[in-house]
Amino acid sequence: MSLQGFNAADGSINVTVVSGSSVTGGVYAADGSINVAVSPGTGFIGAYAPNGAWYVTVAPTGITSIRAPDGSLYVSVSPYTNGGQRVTVVSGSLVPSGGAGKSMGLLLALTYAS
Repeated sequence: MSLQGFNAADGSINVTVVSGSSVTGGVYAADGSINVAVSPGTGFIGAYAPNGAWYVTVAPTGITSIRAPDGSLYVSVSPYTNGGQRVTVVSGSLVPSGGAGKSMGLLLALTYAS
């Protein structure tokens, strides 16, 4: 494993995506990046997962806040077209397995309402 460090070359924060329930040893990954867990989106959960990682939510377009309503941190990945903290994923994925993520559900809900 190579040492990634806290910041990527573009100034974003390097993150390692982990399961919210797996033991990580805290906020920092062994390579110096930040451990993050994708928010389950089931009501208020706060900023930290039980394993010490930051809870994050991929920010939908137009978001200017840094915190999601559930207490997690809004994040944005390159090309950084939405609000939130800019991050570079060094390991794992911010898109939950088996789906397109919460933003797709929001898009479908808004489409249905119109």
